[in-house]
Amino acid sequence: MAEDKRAALKEIRVQQVKKQKKMIKLITIGVVIAVLIYIVNSCGKKEEEIAEVNLPVQAEDVSETDNVTDTRTDDVETQEERLERVRTEGNAAGYPEGVIELLSKNPETVDFVENYKIMKDRAPVTEISELTEGKIPHLLQWDERWGYAPYGTSIVAVSGCGPTCLSMVFSGLTGDKSLTPARMAEYGTEHHYVNEENDTYWIFMSEAGKEWGIRATEKMLKEDDLKKALVDGNPVICSVGPGHFTQIGHFIVLAGYEDGKIIVHDPFSIKNTEKRWEYDEFKDEIKSMWTYSMD
Repeated sequence: MAEDKRAALKEIRVQQVKKQKKMIKLITIGVVIAVLIYIVNSCGKKEEEIAEVNLPVQAEDVSETDNVTDTRTDDVETQEERLERVRTEGNAAGYPEGVIELLSKNPETVDFVENYKIMKDRAPVTEISELTEGKIPHLLQWDERWGYAPYGTSIVAVSGCGPTCLSMVFSGLTGDKSLTPARMAEYGTEHHYVNEENDTYWIFMSEAGKEWGIRATEKMLKEDDLKKALVDGNPVICSVGPGHFTQIGHFIVLAGYEDGKIIVHDPFSIKNTEKRWEYDEFKDEIKSMWTYSMD
């Protein structure tokens, strides 16, 4: 009996050990599976992060792309193409011939011509904003602030070099911001200083200043006399013939003398104004000269 009992107990212990080993094995397998699942999930997240890093950036999410200049030249309009387009559009819209001809005379006028349709009926400004005491301003007759204003039966941009020169001189000498090219053009038209072909009579240069206490002296000047006048602060308006500034006739302002050269304010050209001129370069083109001073 004792032997049978010990055998039974032994068998029970063996079975218990087997169960414990089996349990340990199952637990080990479970742990391994859990570890594997964790590793797989971690790898998946890493791949997603890497994928996100490598995703292409959408234009709407990067504000810098709004300022990137397209370097392709397929659709870029050249200056010549733009001039031709504006000319074609102007002809089709029935722009005045004189307005369209501005493009051939000076490509700098392209903005003015292109905007003619929407700007032509707007009132000109009533003041010059860029006045500096003691200096003669450079004003352009085709400036959109006043270039569409009437002069004779034309407009300032096309025919108003004379009134624009007077505006430069008179506003510079008096400091009166209201003496705009449009106002001077209106004054010239009212006082018949412009003929039927919209050319400016020279007498406009001589007489108009009296209205604002300005004296005009009409006299051709040698270089030394011109230099003295300009250094003394007395600007000079010149009527010039064909040459550097015009093919027919034009008015320009000699506004100062600097480093042995003359400061020219051409009411039709930025390029001519930015240059400093030797008197000998254009003296033979001058037809008449008016020197201005305050009474």
